[in-house]
Amino acid sequence: MNYTAIPAIDRQAAAVSEVKQMHDDLTEAQAVIQQLRADLHREEDRIVMLVEQCDRHRHAELKLRKLLNELTTQMSNISLLAKKAEDFVREVDDMDEAPTPPTAAIDLLAAEFKEGSK
Repeated sequence: MNYTAIPAIDRQAAAVSEVKQMHDDLTEAQAVIQQLRADLHREEDRIVMLVEQCDRHRHAELKLRKLLNELTTQMSNISLLAKKAEDFVREVDDMDEAPTPPTAAIDLLAAEFKEGSK
């Protein structure tokens, strides 16, 4: 732009117009910056909430894992006790299936016991 050919009043008006345009651009840029800052703070808050949620899930998972380990241990103990009880039941069943001595033999043993204790 050749400023010598334009009268002084027109140059001043053009300068004021340019300054006003720069001011408007600056105001608009500041508004965009403020909006971006608000968006950034909102996203930071969302990240904090997500981290807290992950921590809650992690603690719940650890508690569940601990309970499952305890349950597994208890179930193993129950299985061992059931196995031992099964062995006892078999032993009792075997004793029940054994032949009972005749009553005459029992009477003879009782008589021998009485004679031996005299």
